[in-house]
Amino acid sequence: MDNQIHIPLDLPDVRIIQVSKTEVGAWLIQVESIRNEAVCRKCGQPTSHFHGWDKPLRLRHLPLFEVPVYIEMRPKRFRCFRCEGHPTTTQTLDWYHRRSPNTKVYEQWILRLLVNSTVSDVSCKLEVSEAVVDGVLERWVETQVAWETVGCIEVLGIDEIALKRGHRDFVSIVTTPTASEVKVLAVLKDRKRETVEAFLGSIPHPQKATIKRICTDMYTGYVNAARAQLPDAKIVIDRFHVARLYRDCADAVRKQELKHLKQTLPQAEYEVLKGLMWPFRQPPDAVNDADWARLQIFFEQSPKSQQAYELREALSRIFEGSYTQTGAKRAIQAWCKRVRKQGISEFESFITTLQNWLDEITNYFLERWSSGFVEGFNNRIKVLKRRCYGIFDVKRLF
Repeated sequence: MDNQIHIPLDLPDVRIIQVSKTEVGAWLIQVESIRNEAVCRKCGQPTSHFHGWDKPLRLRHLPLFEVPVYIEMRPKRFRCFRCEGHPTTTQTLDWYHRRSPNTKVYEQWILRLLVNSTVSDVSCKLEVSEAVVDGVLERWVETQVAWETVGCIEVLGIDEIALKRGHRDFVSIVTTPTASEVKVLAVLKDRKRETVEAFLGSIPHPQKATIKRICTDMYTGYVNAARAQLPDAKIVIDRFHVARLYRDCADAVRKQELKHLKQTLPQAEYEVLKGLMWPFRQPPDAVNDADWARLQIFFEQSPKSQQAYELREALSRIFEGSYTQTGAKRAIQAWCKRVRKQGISEFESFITTLQNWLDEITNYFLERWSSGFVEGFNNRIKVLKRRCYGIFDVKRLF
């Protein structure tokens, strides 16, 4: 019974001369080109004047039953009589890159292996050097956005992440949400205004004209760069950055009041108030009955904390309400008057922030855009960095 199978090589423009095994047991398939012309490296025109053979070229190909496979070929050389000096050109076939040690289908396979893996992992599995895998990435993966593949942007997100923990070595990530994914438009080397402004200025006019919203935090470098390059787009200060500020103000009141109560209350009465941080941070409908009863005891001892809690929840209800931008401005200004009337100084710095950024903060009420897509994507980048033990090259991070 025949114990052999025939497998097509599927490499165009070649014929097989010989199949053998190397000293280490890999398959070696020797082929020759059946094309009788090349494109002149100088004039770019086809030439069919055969001049000889180049040195043998050995390329790694897809493995066969887990056995490594190599393709060996001596490329043809052709002379061009149209050009001065009659230069020669080495023929390159479509199934490999001129300076690559692999066939294109093998490199595509390496790229698929890199999904949910690392360069180091893939190099170990395939028993190739990390430089080989890096070379595949350099040849196939772009280091900046191809604008011809980007249509309508509409919403732009700008935020930063730290390349090295604790070093404040920030890079800026520019993204846009699409129907199916968050698309990376740029990884910028820092978060300086001039760097961000230069990128925004480099966006081609057809795409730039479609940008309606820019979601970011209250970092003036991003905001000023956006105002300079995209004056018609609305800047939306992320609602959750705002929420963190006023919730921190309420927490500051709680800490200060508990510190005071610890000094004035008997030990037994103060023990009841321990562990209130998380119940205090929750809205009333998320607090269980036992914790709500403890909160009421705390509020009886500290009316100021109750006022801070109610002010925090009132502002949250404004952001969750169905306001127009004008209506939201009025509601927020009324809230600021209420805070000042109650004299809670811990909110003063936040009120100043509200007044300085009121237009950008209330742009949220136009279409309810926030930086949620930015923050979610940046969290995925941080996971990727941890998995890879850090990525410190801006082009590689892109």
